[in-house]
Amino acid sequence: MDRELIVISSKSLYMFVIFENKEAVELRVEYLNNFKQSGNIYKGKVKRIVPAMNAAFVDIGEDREAFLPLKDIEKTCSSVQVGKSILVQIKRAAINTKGAKLTCKITLPGRYIVLLPTTKQISISSKIENKKLKDDIKELLEPFNKEGYGFIIRTSAEHTEPENIVEDFLSLKNLWEKIQKQASNKKMPSLIYEEKDKIISLLRDYAGEISKIITDDLKLYKELKNHIKKFFPDKKIQIELYKNKNISLYSYYQIDRVIGKILNPYVWLKSGGYLVIEETEALVTIDVNSGKHCKHQSLEDTAYHTNLEAAKEIAKHMRLRDLGGIIVIDFIDMKSQERKEALKEFLKEEVKKDKRPVKIKDFTSLGLLELTRKKLEESLIKQLSHVCITCKGKGYTKIFSCQSLYYIFIYR
Repeated sequence: MDRELIVISSKSLYMFVIFENKEAVELRVEYLNNFKQSGNIYKGKVKRIVPAMNAAFVDIGEDREAFLPLKDIEKTCSSVQVGKSILVQIKRAAINTKGAKLTCKITLPGRYIVLLPTTKQISISSKIENKKLKDDIKELLEPFNKEGYGFIIRTSAEHTEPENIVEDFLSLKNLWEKIQKQASNKKMPSLIYEEKDKIISLLRDYAGEISKIITDDLKLYKELKNHIKKFFPDKKIQIELYKNKNISLYSYYQIDRVIGKILNPYVWLKSGGYLVIEETEALVTIDVNSGKHCKHQSLEDTAYHTNLEAAKEIAKHMRLRDLGGIIVIDFIDMKSQERKEALKEFLKEEVKKDKRPVKIKDFTSLGLLELTRKKLEESLIKQLSHVCITCKGKGYTKIFSCQSLYYIFIYR
């Protein structure tokens, strides 16, 4: 697969767009004045414990207190008291009026593994299907597991030598020791470890799967060359500095059209059907409609083929829009249970391309398909737009004011 990464810079932000076979599949934005990234580790101060909410509220030195579930504390922290310090990591960045969600279960992602220094859990990517390879990797890491370290084995570990995995572990272990030392020396609340820039995390997530990087930022161009030389010496990643002064990198790759897709609730299918994607505070709803699709003889066949096409497009837009949390899909109703299962399996295959964990549940009694996608921050719609000051996000405005309605009814 031909996969390119485009990095566009401005005074206020970086924009990262991943193209697969010339089609934009992911877009991420990093505002230069925004430091509340998921993955940051803090030495926090416990402000209050609220048993009724099953949570503690922790001061991490940001604008709002962060939320820490008590069940998370019980699993990984020995004790927690009001006024005492606690080492926590941002699991989900602050969204709207909600403060950041924290965890005591620290994770340090590397190229081949994710180190879990506060737990002895071992899990392996479901995308690695070779059972012998799974057993070999677990056996390789078993001595370190006995030392008290847990691991998540990443998909990239499938195609590397054992010594590279061990080297990755030793690097992460060294980082954890530095974090612990820094935490013991700093006052509370304070930032102990800041998650790397999104460009670095993208390279880490794709583990050298990107064949070409194009950027219009000279400083970033030099940094990327050094980073790839150090961490991906065996990968042939072409890095290009964009120098065309007649047209910007943003315009050349038609990023405006990509953003237009993200902001549009309607997604048209080639068959004539369409999707309606709506985000609410609690969940994302996706409605599938047959539209003008009438190529098949029976309603059941039309529904099935429209649903298959919709499932493929839904998997793409979950990545492109960075949708997260609970997602509910209202597919066109089908009577056949066999076809419902086939549709679910098809969607499972499509979401395997996604780097974020996606869990697909069963169809509900009302025929809705539920799934969850890991949410780290606000969706791209929230990052790229502001709520309308007229309708306050409702999507409609009053035709008459209360006063004009009063006159209409009184003097009719």
